[in-house]
Amino acid sequence: MSRDSGRPGGTYLAGWLFADLLLVIVLVVLGSEVPAAAPDPHPSPTAAATAAPDPSRSSSPSPAPADTARPGGLDPVTVSVGIRLDPDALIAGRPSETAELTRQVNEEIKRYTGRTAAFVMVFGTVRSGGAVDTGRSDAYATAVARQLPQAAPRFFPPYSEKIIRGYHDSGQDIPSGTARIELFFLLS
Repeated sequence: MSRDSGRPGGTYLAGWLFADLLLVIVLVVLGSEVPAAAPDPHPSPTAAATAAPDPSRSSSPSPAPADTARPGGLDPVTVSVGIRLDPDALIAGRPSETAELTRQVNEEIKRYTGRTAAFVMVFGTVRSGGAVDTGRSDAYATAVARQLPQAAPRFFPPYSEKIIRGYHDSGQDIPSGTARIELFFLLS
């Protein structure tokens, strides 16, 4: 008789966690790439005249101010904010819990006014009998992730599993009902 409970093994889950982390690393690397400057398709006559090399000058020209501007992309420094809710009430979509999520999120992000979250990871923890219930934790994190754009539309991008994603957090010291929101900002 097989003792298989129908649950995936630890190796299987570790593989998916590795794949998700690899995706995050790729997004951070691609987000920090420096885009090549596009040439001006219609240079002005004076710009064309100054662009011709002067054989009498041997030093290289200094960069133009536009060349020294900071490139766009993801800021490699992340920020983590936390909220605490009733996971089952939020998963069920109770308006009172959704309003509490909005209140807590706006309180936590007000110190980042003027910035825009570009990529968001939500780590949820729900305990059952003292142990982390990974299924409910994932559902809780996903419920939080889906509500973030409505809670602060100018701060969070529109919901998409590609840029706002929920995960379970199995940390031993994390209280049940905690959601840790990891924010990746755009460079300004």
